[in-house]
Amino acid sequence: MNLENMKSKLHSLISEKRFIHTLGVVETAKKLAQLYEVDIEKAEIAALLHDCAKELPKEELKYICETYFSKEFLTFKDTPQIYHSFAGAYIAQNNFGIVDEDILNSIKYHTTGNENLSPLEKIIYIADAIEPNRIYPAVEKIRELAFINLDEAILFEVDKKIEYLIHGKSLIHINTLMMRNSLLLKNK
Repeated sequence: MNLENMKSKLHSLISEKRFIHTLGVVETAKKLAQLYEVDIEKAEIAALLHDCAKELPKEELKYICETYFSKEFLTFKDTPQIYHSFAGAYIAQNNFGIVDEDILNSIKYHTTGNENLSPLEKIIYIADAIEPNRIYPAVEKIRELAFINLDEAILFEVDKKIEYLIHGKSLIHINTLMMRNSLLLKNK
């Protein structure tokens, strides 16, 4: 399936607001991929499909996660806001024909991160957080860092995310903590 067909199919699956967000992630991911010498087409595909499951009914998302990611599902069954990323990897593979593991993992881990992220996974993770339509405290600083040092941008972003989750008395996924620790150790 070519990119235009993917875009058209995706547009029929998600709301206009989500589609606008997605296009912002695509443009940001392409710029970051060019800067960090990552395959731009792979970045574009991963960014385009990162939220392809976001608006599926919660029960369908849960079913996909329980069925196709049963072992990992145990680590996030109580955080339904994560379901769409794992289900998105499944939808990308089965509905859009994506077989590239790096693209699928970029979709799968775009909400939680993961230990030892590939360069593409880092780009999709941070592009989702900083696309131009995002407005939240510290986003400008994260945007600035992303174009200087990808790891530093992710560390800063994840620290802010963890503060937000703690303040809201929300669960923090183990992948997020492992990503943070991995980046800290790598950049010592």
